[in-house]
Amino acid sequence: MKELLILPILFAAVFGLVYLLYRNGIGVINSKAALMYQGYPRVGRNRNRIKAKFISCRGTTKRVICLRPERMYRFVFSSAVTKGTVWIEISDKESEHPLVLDQQHPCANISVRRGGRLFVTTRFTKANGEYELSWDLLE
Repeated sequence: MKELLILPILFAAVFGLVYLLYRNGIGVINSKAALMYQGYPRVGRNRNRIKAKFISCRGTTKRVICLRPERMYRFVFSSAVTKGTVWIEISDKESEHPLVLDQQHPCANISVRRGGRLFVTTRFTKANGEYELSWDLLE
């Protein structure tokens, strides 16, 4: 009987750990298929950027960015895509319509609300190339 209880408890603990990592900006939720995808970690000098190279990529990646609340940030999207499309959607937990950054609209200023979390979704449609999303605090 004890063996039957261990498996659900273990499953709940693993799920809880993954959720905590995602909510604190460490974990990434991937729902994509690609021949090659190379993402760069957000540490050191790359703390304020998301960057990746990919070949034949379709799908989405979702992540949380934890920023200082009640501040204004400038987000800049740049990409070198040879095939397909890549765009980024940025939202907070209260917004109904996400802000979309793509090649036609690469920059935006965003005011971070209380809580300091932004949800960033990168969407790929049969894309080859690379992209970078960077942000800086506006004084």
